[in-house]
Amino acid sequence: MIQFVPLGESHETHFAKELFESSFPEDERPPFGEVEERTQENFHFDVIMLDDDEPIGIMTYWTFDEYTYVEHFAIHEDYRGRGIGRAAFLEFLTQYSDQVVLEIELPGNDTSDRRMEFYTDMGFYPNPQEYWQPSYHKAGTLALPMLLMSKYELDDDDFAEVRDTLYKTVYNYKA
Repeated sequence: MIQFVPLGESHETHFAKELFESSFPEDERPPFGEVEERTQENFHFDVIMLDDDEPIGIMTYWTFDEYTYVEHFAIHEDYRGRGIGRAAFLEFLTQYSDQVVLEIELPGNDTSDRRMEFYTDMGFYPNPQEYWQPSYHKAGTLALPMLLMSKYELDDDDFAEVRDTLYKTVYNYKA
């Protein structure tokens, strides 16, 4: 059985830190200590557990009134390729059945193409609007061109609202 356990209740900080830092390039993640110390009530850092005692992954996400934003999702390499990541993400979607949005790297290499396929196979829509992820390390700068995917297609107004909320709340970026 797959469960999402808040990092502070999991006793798996070392596992979470190692997976977080090894799964995401430095420019696509804030320092682990900053994430661990976030205090916003709508921010969540969960360790994904298998059968209550075996950590298999991590997920950071934000809950907003109109949608949930998945900031980071990673499954430990020992569990990849066996459908466990898909099962974990689908379990997450049962808890957050409304709109869910996430960022991925632009398609163009094996890793980003597989990631795109992973989310499109679960019904996520690649929104065509241009999107830049703000830098986690240089305040006030846009860092990476990314693709904003969502469970339901975002029209231009909804896209702009999601983008502006993420920029302000997640990245502390002022456009």
